[in-house]
Amino acid sequence: MKHNNIFIASLATLLLVACGGKDNTCKVEALIDNMPQGTFYLVDKIANEVVDSAYVVNGVVSFAQQVDTAYEAIIVDVTNVAPGVKYSINDTSLHFAFIAEPGSSLKIDLNKGEFIEASPLNADYMAFNNAYKELNMRIQQLDDSLTLLMENQTLSPEDAENAFYANRDSLNAEYVEQLDAMLASHTNDIVGAIMLNAYLSKCDDDERIDAILATMSEYVQSYPAVNRRIQRRIKLKETAEGMPFKDFSIVQEDGTTVSLSDYVGKGNYVLADFWASWCPPCRKSMPLLKAFYNKYHDKGLEILGLATRDKVKESLKAIEEEQMPWPQMLSDNSPAAETYGVNGIPHLILFAPDGTIALRGYPDEEFLTRVKELITKQ
Repeated sequence: MKHNNIFIASLATLLLVACGGKDNTCKVEALIDNMPQGTFYLVDKIANEVVDSAYVVNGVVSFAQQVDTAYEAIIVDVTNVAPGVKYSINDTSLHFAFIAEPGSSLKIDLNKGEFIEASPLNADYMAFNNAYKELNMRIQQLDDSLTLLMENQTLSPEDAENAFYANRDSLNAEYVEQLDAMLASHTNDIVGAIMLNAYLSKCDDDERIDAILATMSEYVQSYPAVNRRIQRRIKLKETAEGMPFKDFSIVQEDGTTVSLSDYVGKGNYVLADFWASWCPPCRKSMPLLKAFYNKYHDKGLEILGLATRDKVKESLKAIEEEQMPWPQMLSDNSPAAETYGVNGIPHLILFAPDGTIALRGYPDEEFLTRVKELITKQ
């Protein structure tokens, strides 16, 4: 049950902005020891674009850039990246995240990954990053301790997994409490947007999320990562249990158009399986789904495969390998997951005979037992 570390870039920010009159120059002074020469990029994190480059001169990397609107930036060491090869943060020895803001001035220590001089906005950004780093360190420690207990046969794999998720949820709840306090001071700036994105990823209390969103400005809510999460919440509410199905259509490889309404709302229960050829848990769930299908198909159950973020040729190969007997809606760019707010797969949605969404969940025995109870009541 070894869970991968969630990679967290060394998070601290630097930015030195000389401000005079209308001068929005953003100046960054980054100190680095034991590096007589080297090359660094200044990168717009969200756009993933290099906005400037600089050499190490006497142990210092300096940037000066006109900044009209604050953005999340990273200083990346590309000294050992071969010419013509796109840089990757994971392949570089040094990188440092910060908020590039008009008219502020910051200095950092690249080796220590910390500020020497920080603007108030960047100080809070660093505090947020440190809290996120602490959360993930504690989750990794939890994982390590449970793995050790499992290896020593003190804990069964099932009990270890249950303990991991229960304790992880508790740690996430603590983190959400921290963010609640932090967000109160950042309702209309980029740090608030970054914090809110993390908040939405960790909080599963809809009422609490609605309350936080009510305090956030339009600027914060329109931040790309935040807006994507908000739109997904809307789609999840629109396709929650008890809601009517939302139709969509795709053009298949043979040029024909097929719609969800060709299968759903036709008088049978339809279990829609959101899956992909590249998804190991999806492939692992297929024998369970096939056994369930074989047992209940004659009782009026249909299964419909909805390949998600998958190439048609790869989907077809997997269908043959897994010998899936049910129909599929296949497209390289299927709108199925977006329409239903599906963020992770595998995911199942059970449509009632009239097209109403009856159940949503993960393809396991517990969920299929709930499906069985519904279809056998007919």
